[in-house]
Amino acid sequence: MITAWAYFWWVVLPYVAMAVFVIGHIWRWRYDQFGWTSRSTQLQERSWLKWGAPLFHYGTFAAIGGHVMGILIPARWTTKIGISPHAYHLFAASAGLLAAVLVIGGMAVLAARRVFAPRVRATTSPVDWVALVLLG
Repeated sequence: MITAWAYFWWVVLPYVAMAVFVIGHIWRWRYDQFGWTSRSTQLQERSWLKWGAPLFHYGTFAAIGGHVMGILIPARWTTKIGISPHAYHLFAASAGLLAAVLVIGGMAVLAARRVFAPRVRATTSPVDWVALVLLG
């Protein structure tokens, strides 16, 4: 039996997120087409950035890729090539855990950089903090 909360989290919320994504991009294209940029802090501090950015981005790409593969590859295909459901779920959980560790570790480094690097902290806007909180 599906509860109301499960229905919300697994049916309603993904569609709301996709709608916000599409409508937000359309709105941004129409009203702020040439303002799609973020102020780079690469010249202000690089040592933490060279570790935090790749960790965060590779972890994000791995998480997105894992979800796309999980959605697009039917269970009968994995069964047909000899992968049991238990092995599939074990691999998916392990890969997902690794991706989560990379994303969270990268975010921690990048957030610490915003807090502890004086030059980066001086140029951090309130919108940057909101973005970090929302990503978290």
